[in-house]
Amino acid sequence: MRALPAARQPAPCPPPGAQRSVARSQARRAGGRGEASAGASCRSAEEPRARVGREAGGPGRGDGDGDAVSLCLPGGRQSRWRGRFLLQPAAGAGSGPRDRASEPPRKKRGRRQHGQVIVPILTNKKNHQGWPQVVSQDIVRHVHNLKSTIFTVVGQVDGKTLLPLPAGSEGIEDIDLENEKSMERIDKSLVYAMESAIIDWSHQIQEALKKESSEPLLQGSNPNPKVELEFWKNRCDDLECIYNQLTTRKVRNMMELLERVESSYIPAFKTMLMDVEAALTEAQDVHLHLTPLKRRLEDVERVEFSEVKPFLLPLLHVVCLIWVTSKHYNMPVRIVVLLQEICNLLIEQALVYLSPEDLLKGDMEESLGKVRMVLGILNMFKEAFEERREKLHMYYEPGQEVREWDFSSTMVFARLDTFLKRLEMVEDLLATSLDLMKLEKFEFSGIKGKTLGQQVLDMYEEFQEAYKVFSERTYDCLDLTNTDFEQDAFGFQQKVEDMDRRLGTIFIQAFDDASNLDHAFKLLDMFGSLLERPAVAADAAGKYSVLISMFSRALDHARLIYSRHIQAELKLGSPLCTRTCRRWLERCAGRRSCERESRCRLITSGTSHISAWTLLKEEG
Repeated sequence: MRALPAARQPAPCPPPGAQRSVARSQARRAGGRGEASAGASCRSAEEPRARVGREAGGPGRGDGDGDAVSLCLPGGRQSRWRGRFLLQPAAGAGSGPRDRASEPPRKKRGRRQHGQVIVPILTNKKNHQGWPQVVSQDIVRHVHNLKSTIFTVVGQVDGKTLLPLPAGSEGIEDIDLENEKSMERIDKSLVYAMESAIIDWSHQIQEALKKESSEPLLQGSNPNPKVELEFWKNRCDDLECIYNQLTTRKVRNMMELLERVESSYIPAFKTMLMDVEAALTEAQDVHLHLTPLKRRLEDVERVEFSEVKPFLLPLLHVVCLIWVTSKHYNMPVRIVVLLQEICNLLIEQALVYLSPEDLLKGDMEESLGKVRMVLGILNMFKEAFEERREKLHMYYEPGQEVREWDFSSTMVFARLDTFLKRLEMVEDLLATSLDLMKLEKFEFSGIKGKTLGQQVLDMYEEFQEAYKVFSERTYDCLDLTNTDFEQDAFGFQQKVEDMDRRLGTIFIQAFDDASNLDHAFKLLDMFGSLLERPAVAADAAGKYSVLISMFSRALDHARLIYSRHIQAELKLGSPLCTRTCRRWLERCAGRRSCERESRCRLITSGTSHISAWTLLKEEG
C-alpha cells in the first residue's frame, strides 16, 4: 500500500535503546468530535518504531476515523512518508470511541449538529463578508426562527412546553440595568424581540393551559382511568417546566429591562405568570389526590373479570374520597370523565374475558354462562354507583358543606348501557339457540307422531342453517360500531319468530293427540322452556285449562275408586276392615303425594304465566 505524503513533520521518535513501552489512549468524543492520540511504541533500537495518532475530524475530513501512522527508522531517522489508515476494533472488543453503546441517539445528534454546526456557521459575521446588510440580517432572522422552531418541536416530542428566548438575549444578564449609559446603548430591536417573545410565549402557554383530560372522550376514543392519571401527571410536569422557565434569571432580567423602558407587555406577562401558577397548583392538587386510585385500578386489571366484583366497591369508595377531599377535582365535569373511563376499563376487561371472536363459535352453554356473568357484574356496578351516590353525605365531616352528585347517571353510563344492550342481544341469541337445539331430540307418540316429528326435524335443520351465519362470520359481535351483527341478529330473530309460531301449532296438535294425562305431562316436559317463548305460549295458553280439567277428572276417578273399595269393605264386615282401611289409607297417601308431585311438575313445565294459586283454585 502506497503511503501519502506527510502533511506535517512527524514528531521525533524516542532515542535508540529507550525502555520499551506501550501507551494506548482512546479518544472520547464530547459533543460528537474529539481528538485522541496514541503513544509511540518502539520495540528496540534496531526495529522500526511507529507513531499512531487519531486525527481530529473536521469539515472535509470525515468523522475523525483516520489514524495517522509515522515510522521511526533505526538511528532516529524518520520517514518522509505518512500513511493514513482506517482502524476498526475487533469483534467483541470493549467499549471505546466507536462503541455503539456510547454513541448519542440520532435525535440528540441532530440537535447538536443544528445547534453547534448550522447555527454558528450561518450566524457568523465573518461568513457574511461581501453580503448586503439586508441579506445578512434576513439570514440571521431565519436561522433564529429555525432554531426556535426546532427547540419548540423537541419539547413537544418530550411532552414539554419549551419557551425559546428571543434573538440577542445571550448577553442580557451582563447588562447593568442601574446604569443609564448601559440603558442608552440597548438596541431597540432587542426590546422588540423580547416583546415578540412574550406574544409567542402567551400562545404556547394558552395552548398548554386549555388542554383537558376529556379531549380523548370528545374525540371518540375510549380511554381508561390510567389515561386520566397520566394526563394530570404530565400536566403537572409541563406546568412546572413552564414556571421554571418564566422564573429564570435571564427572563427576570428581560422583564426588568422591559419595565425600565415602560413596555406595555409587562401586565400581560404578569397575568400569564399568575395563570401558570394557578394551573400548577391545581395540577399538583389533582395529581396528589388521584395517586391512590392507581392501586385500585391495578387490582381490577390484575384479576380475571369473573373475580372483579369484590374490587368495585373499594374503587368507588376512593372516587368518593377524591370528590370530597380534592379542592379542584370536585367538579361534575371531571368526576363524570373519571367514571366514564372506569366504565371503559370494565368494558375492556369484559371483552378480554368473553373473547368476542369465539363467543358465538364455541360451546353455547359456556358462552351463555359467561355473558350472564358479565351482565350481573356490570349491573352490580351500576347499583353500587347509585348506592354511593345516596350515601355520599357520609363522607363529609360534621358541619362541612355537602356537594352531591347532581348529574344524570346517563352521562356516566352512556357507553356502558349501549354495551349492556348488545350483551342482552347476544344473551337472547344464545338462549334461543339453546332452546332450539332441543328440537333434535323431540319424539311424538300417537297417530300424528311421525308427521309432527318430521316437521320438527325440518325446523331444526332450518335453525342450523340460520345460525351458521354467525359461526362463519369473522366480525366482533360486541363491537358497538359494528352494524353487521345487528343486521344478522335481526334476520335470525325473524326466522325464529316464524319457527315459534309453527312450534305453537305443533304443540296444539300433539296435545290434542295425547291419549291420557301421562302423555300430556310428557309433552309438557319435552317442550320445557320453549313454552315460555311468547309466540308458543300464546298458542299453548288455551290448553292449560284442558290439562287442569284432565287432571281433575283423574283425581275424581281415583277418589271414586277409593270410595267404592271402602264401602265394599264395610259391607262385608270383615274383622280385618280396620287393617284394610289402614292399608288403603297408606296407598291413598302415596297416591296423593304422587299427585302433588305431578302438580308441581305441571307448574314448572312451562306454565310460569299461570300462577299456582289459579291451579289450586280450579282444582278445588
